[in-house]
Amino acid sequence: MNSLSSTSSEDAILAGLLDYCAAQGISISPNISLRRVSGKGLGVYTSKPLTPGDPVMHVPTAALFTTSSVPLSFASKEARKSIPVHALLAAYLAFGMSEAKREHYARWMATWPRLTDFTSTMPVFWPGALKQPISQQRDTKRNGAQQTEEKTQFLPLPPSLTGSWLYSDKNSSGMPPKILDELGSKLESHLKTIAKAFPAQASALLSQTEPLHWKFIHMWCIVGSRCFYYLRPGQPAPKDSNEAMALCPGMDLFNHSDKPHCRTTYDRKGYEVTAVQEHGIGEEVLLGYGAHSNDLLWNEYGFIMGGDGNVSDGVQLDEVVLASLTDAQKKTLEKAGYLGDYWLKPEGLCWRSEVVSWLDVLTPGQWNRFLEGKFDPAVADRQFTAEGNGIEDSSGNRKRKRGTGGTSEEATANETAILKQTPSERAKRKQLAWIKVMASVAENSLMGLMFLAPQKTRRNGNGNSRTELLHWFGDDEKILEAQGLRGPDISKTRSSQAKARHRMCVQRWRQILQLCTHAGDMIREDTPALRNDGVNLGTERLGTEEQNIEALVDEFLEHDI
Repeated sequence: MNSLSSTSSEDAILAGLLDYCAAQGISISPNISLRRVSGKGLGVYTSKPLTPGDPVMHVPTAALFTTSSVPLSFASKEARKSIPVHALLAAYLAFGMSEAKREHYARWMATWPRLTDFTSTMPVFWPGALKQPISQQRDTKRNGAQQTEEKTQFLPLPPSLTGSWLYSDKNSSGMPPKILDELGSKLESHLKTIAKAFPAQASALLSQTEPLHWKFIHMWCIVGSRCFYYLRPGQPAPKDSNEAMALCPGMDLFNHSDKPHCRTTYDRKGYEVTAVQEHGIGEEVLLGYGAHSNDLLWNEYGFIMGGDGNVSDGVQLDEVVLASLTDAQKKTLEKAGYLGDYWLKPEGLCWRSEVVSWLDVLTPGQWNRFLEGKFDPAVADRQFTAEGNGIEDSSGNRKRKRGTGGTSEEATANETAILKQTPSERAKRKQLAWIKVMASVAENSLMGLMFLAPQKTRRNGNGNSRTELLHWFGDDEKILEAQGLRGPDISKTRSSQAKARHRMCVQRWRQILQLCTHAGDMIREDTPALRNDGVNLGTERLGTEEQNIEALVDEFLEHDI
């Protein structure tokens, strides 16, 4: 194995890692090399072809960094009972390691991401204002004419991360905490636990203006993003998988794919990485971190999959779906075990969402049999057609639609339109309505984010200044000072992190809009009566720029800023 990078200093770092791995008995295939790629960081690439079954890497148990690597002089057996493994490993790496031990691990640690690599990309470390709607004044153009400023709000981060919505009827009160809150609570809990276990460091650990606080966070991110599931020989599997963690030199350089190229196994001897598909020369060799949505990958690891997409991606729609239901409908769903956990996936709406859409469209008996897989809604459509659509039979006589409580003559125009819809059409319209809500939020957020984009990326030149981008997306200078930055590095880092954060928000909202558009297209394709029912809400009231928001975003994402 060799190293390929863009600078001699990087070559030295990678060569140092290879020397360290060799000294630890780590076996690495001669057919792979390490390489740093712009925008992706370090990764593993083939220097020669790989075939299925080829060994790629073996890391012996003795080379792993686990709780066994933490001496009892740092944390006793009794103390460890109340300290999560994640927090213990991070604390030892942050302030418990002797100089000799730090020197031992130095060549490996030199390849680890910097603190700013995490704080720039993981929303849990971003300014709190980004977790709520942002208000802004937008200059609007309608039919080419300049109009007065329009005050509006948008969400910089998706509700699937934050739980925050623009409208009170969709807030997350009473809902399970969102993944961003969960990660933030976990970090806060770990900080408090370590502060209690190490009172001499407590004050510094709990203060954002102290370097030790950020040193712990840096190591906490290293452990959380680079660990592998590991159980000591004879150790029972814990209830919380985060209590079974190990850092693996060399293996932590493999990047993620939703379609992993290798299989990872471990036994008493250590970890083994084996190829499961053909690799040509120069291809990246990837592992799978799990079947995760882009929101979870963003939250936990600080990256969003692009390219060909992520087959495990999805957006949770609980607030949107539940806001459309009555209390009685919610009780029915809760009793049936179908209240909540609704998702929009690359393949469309999930089964649980489908179930909700058929509620009160099918009869109660039909709906319950539908849940059991014993009723095909197409039967309801055929019955509906045979009954004359609830409007008129061939003799011109009006027919009563069962369950309406009146004749079609007594119905309003909307009720009459509903009477003409097959059960499938009514269910699919519900689904489209949910998708439209999410699509409209995505469009609005993209418009707000593009309004904050640097001027050179906007065709009309009305983008806001660098100052406003820094205001919303940049860290406070005191925080950056506590992280060890000084002088011009503060301004440079603040600018780069603001651009990176803003870009990630644009990228994610673009993906969400694409999910909505694709799902809407599939529904309309399957239901001919809905083919003229677009996902875009209210395009007739939007100006030229808003109508072209997708084109603007795609152009923005194609350029480095």
